Amino acid sequence: MKVKVLIILSVVFLFSCTREEDEKFPANPDWLTDKISQMDTVDYYFGTAVYLYEWHNEYYYYISIPLSSCMMCEFYSYDGVKFLWTKDNSEDFQKNAIRKKIVWQRNRI
Repeated sequence: MKVKVLIILSVVFLFSCTREEDEKFPANPDWLTDKISQMDTVDYYFGTAVYLYEWHNEYYYYISIPLSSCMMCEFYSYDGVKFLWTKDNSEDFQKNAIRKKIVWQRNRI
C-alpha cells in the first residue's frame, strides 16, 4: 500500500512541476535576430548576453554589454522600442520583473 501511495505521489509531483523548457516564450522578433547577427561578428560584444524579461505581462529584452559604461541602456520592448527609464519604473522593474531566460550569449572572440 505504501509503495502505491509513493508511486502516485511521485507521478503527481512529476506532472505538477514545470520546467523552463516547457514554458512558452515568444519567438525572437526580427529586429532582435538582426541585432544578434551583428553582435555575433564584432569583438566589442564579447561577453554580451541577451535576456528575456517578463514585466507587467509584457516581454522585454535586456542586452547586457560588459564593455559598456551604461547599465540598462540596451533595454527594449518586444517591438524593439528602446525603453526610457525613470526612478519610478526602475524601482518597479527591480521589484516585479522576472528574468525568463538567456536568449543569446557571446562567449567567444
